[in-house]
Parts: sequence; C-alpha cells; structure tokens
Amino acid sequence: MIKGFIMKKRILLIFIIIIIIYFFCNDNKQTIKIGFISSLSGKYSSIGHNILNGFKLGFDEIDNKIGDKYIQIVVKDDYQDENQTKKIVDDFLSSNIKIIIGNSTSAMTKITLNKLKNKEDTLLISVNSSSENFSKKDDNFIRLQAAINSKMYDPLSKYLINNHNKKMQIIYDSSNNLYSQNVIKSLKESFENKFNGKIVSLFKLENNYNNILKKLDTSSSIFIIANSIDTAKLIQIFKLKRIKQIIASSGWAKDYQFIEEGGKAVEGVLFSTGYDNMSKEKQYLKFKNRYIKVFNEKPSSASIQAYETAKILKEALRYSTNAKDIKKYILTKKIFKGLQGEIEFDRYGDIKRNYILVEVNNQEFKLKR
Repeated sequence: MIKGFIMKKRILLIFIIIIIIYFFCNDNKQTIKIGFISSLSGKYSSIGHNILNGFKLGFDEIDNKIGDKYIQIVVKDDYQDENQTKKIVDDFLSSNIKIIIGNSTSAMTKITLNKLKNKEDTLLISVNSSSENFSKKDDNFIRLQAAINSKMYDPLSKYLINNHNKKMQIIYDSSNNLYSQNVIKSLKESFENKFNGKIVSLFKLENNYNNILKKLDTSSSIFIIANSIDTAKLIQIFKLKRIKQIIASSGWAKDYQFIEEGGKAVEGVLFSTGYDNMSKEKQYLKFKNRYIKVFNEKPSSASIQAYETAKILKEALRYSTNAKDIKKYILTKKIFKGLQGEIEFDRYGDIKRNYILVEVNNQEFKLKR
C-alpha cells in the first residue's frame, strides 16, 4: 500500500510539473497580434506597400519580439473597397486583434473608424490618413500624419506668388474625395486667403483627359491631387502637349514610383512636404541605408512615417499590450524622437509638422532653393 501511495504521489508530482511547464512555455510564447490593413493592389498599391515596408522594418529590427512576447503582423489588402474593409475589420475583431494599423487612404480609414466606433478596447493607428475630418476627436484613433491644413501649403503658395503665378487650377481624384476636398479647402485658405492668389478652376481626374486639356488655362499653375501613378501619367500627357506651366502635387503622389513612372516629364514638379528625402540626420540616414539594403529602393515619406509609427508602438508595447493603455502612454508622453526631429501628439492623438518645398531634380526630391 505504501508503495502504491508513493507511486501515486510521484505521478501527481510529475503531472503538476508538466502543467507548470506547459503554462510557463505557453506564457513565454504569448503572441501580440497587430492588424495591418492597407491598399496593396491596384492603383493605390504603391503607397500601401511603402507603409507596409516601413512598418515591418521597424519590428524586424527587434526580431518581432517585445520582451518574452512575439509580434505577429496580420496583413490584409482592403483593395480600396468599402465592403472589403468592413469584412477585414470584422475578421480582426473576431480574432481578438486590438491594435490595427490602417488605412492608407482617408476614404478607407473613415470606413474602419466607423466600424470601430463603439470598440473602446481597440486602437486604430494611421500612418498616412490626413483628412481634417478625423481631427480633435476623443476617440480610439491616433495618427502619424498631420491633418491637412493651410500651413501645409504655405511654402508652395509663397513660391508661386513670388514667381508671378497668381492663378491656380486643380485636378483631383474624387475616389478619395475625403482627402481631395480637404486639400482643396486648405489650398484655398493658403493660396487665396493668405497670399491673394486665385484658384480659377477644378477638374475631376476621372474626366476624359482630352476634356481637361481643352479647358486648361495656359496662364495658370497646375496642382494635381492623385496617387503617384495617375499623377505621373497625367504630367507625361501635359509634357507631350507642350504644356509649360508650373506643376505641383499633393503629398499623396510623393514617392519614388512617381519619379520612375514619370521619368524626365516630372522634372521640376513641386511638393510641399514634411520630410526632406536628402536629410543628413544621423538616425534618418541609418534608416534610409537599411531600407535600401532590404527593399532595394529608397524610402518614401510614407515609409518614413510607417517606420516612426513602429518605433513609437514598440516603445508603448514595452509599457503595456492593452490598446487603451497604449493610447494613454503615447498621449501622456506626448513627445517622441522622430527620424527628422520631434513628433508631438496633442490630446486627441493628432500631430503637427513643419513643411518645406521640394522639387524633382535629377530624379530626386530636393529642397527648392
């Protein structure tokens, strides 16, 4: 009997040890899932992949691990489609994913935010959505892209007026209308109200190119609000038609695919931007060199912001893995070191940036002197 009792105790002890080891190993292998939703196919894919590359690079640097927890980035393509976006958000929520990075356009970000309206335990962090419609709201949303505002376009407006270009015509993509209309509004405030210029006409990019060409004012500068590929193609058509006006574009088109697609035709195109691609900042150069080594291409502004997003999120995850606590940590700390200066959040999770004027010069984005 004693032997049997001792054997039972040993078996019970072994069983307890196995349970302890199981739970210890399971705890050590805890995974933090981060949802990533962006336009990764179609004409909006360039900026989507730039964001994905920059964000993943930030976590690759720490081998996708925070302490004893592993990071799993669940990547989904929204196809720039409302129903697809809704489905992905539902899938994230059913998979208990509480931290979501997305979307790459303001139009799709609006859809995601609406789906998360009553989900206080879920945090949406946008790398690139800039619509002012998201500003000054105490919700479960923060972003690394400054809201569109008139100061953003002051460097461009000042340059145009100083160079006797007092009239502007705007061509815009209405499929991302939330963004486009915010840009138009801010351009009016800057170019017209502050610098006494005049916006003489608005054209939807979806219109026939020939109709646009017929109605263009040859004495007015041209501002294009569209993705990099559409903007580059349109400018190529302008150059073939020997249109010589000053051409500027919104930050939506400012990536290296724009230069690759446009070639010589896009030389001299102007951008008012928050990033200097030729910056000599030590941390920026370190990031830039690693990005080129990994992806065999130069980082765009969206890639830079995505990397900064990952950098801030990594720091917050060391404090807590709870979405509400992450937001609280970021907004309480307020100021973070970016790749080109400080990033400061206000109490709503919005940020401000300083802006410079750059032009395409010898296949590079260079400061306009």
